[in-house]
Amino acid sequence: MINIRDFAEHDRQNFINMCTSFYSSGAALNPISQSAMSNTFNEIMNKSPYLRGLIIEYDSFVAGYVNLSFTYSNECNGFVVLIEEIYVEPKFQRKGIGSFALKWVLEEYKSKAVRYRLEVCDSNEHAIKLYKKLGFKNLEYKQMIFDI
Repeated sequence: MINIRDFAEHDRQNFINMCTSFYSSGAALNPISQSAMSNTFNEIMNKSPYLRGLIIEYDSFVAGYVNLSFTYSNECNGFVVLIEEIYVEPKFQRKGIGSFALKWVLEEYKSKAVRYRLEVCDSNEHAIKLYKKLGFKNLEYKQMIFDI
C-alpha cells in the first residue's frame, strides 16, 4: 500500500539521504550541498507558505519524497504548483509509486492550481515517459538563471 504524508521532524535524515541520491542520480544537472538540503527541510518544518515536503511510504517503508513549491503566474492567471523534486528509492521503482505520488499531488491541488510545472533532464527518459502519460507536455521556454 502507498501512503503520502507531510514531512515530520523524524524524516530529516531520510530526506537528506534520499535528496543526496536524487542530486547524484543524473535527475538533476548539479549536486547541492547538505546544508542546502537541511535548510530546505527546516523551511518546510517551519511551515513556509512557499514549500511542502511529502514522504512517500510503501508498505510502511519510506520509499521516496516529493518537494513542492508554489507561485502565482500572471501568464496562466493563477496558482502554480512546482514539482521541484520527486524521488523514489531504486528498490521501490517500477511499482507505480512515482505515478501514484504525482496523481496524489494533482488531486491535492486540483481546486487551487491552474498549472503544474516540473523540470526534467533530457536523459531521464523513464520520468519523461511517466510525465507525458499523466498529461504533462513540453514547455517551449528556455529557462535562464542568475545565482547570487
